[in-house]
Amino acid sequence: MVLGIIVFGAVFLVGLAVGTATRRPFAIASFVVAAFVALLVMQTHEPIAGVAVFALIVLLGLVIDSVRETVGLLLNR
Repeated sequence: MVLGIIVFGAVFLVGLAVGTATRRPFAIASFVVAAFVALLVMQTHEPIAGVAVFALIVLLGLVIDSVRETVGLLLNR
């Protein structure tokens, strides 16, 4: 379980690093993590579940990034 946490953390950090260059860090990080999780789910021969997991994680990342940007605008940052 510790290895899984380390792997997911590393994938998230790689996504954050790429997203920092595009100024959408959580959106890109969620996309990278979603792709990774979808590949893991699709290996269980459940392609529909893989697509659903991908969509949910990406949408969650977009919402988090949108909230982060809105709070930044409200606080004049």
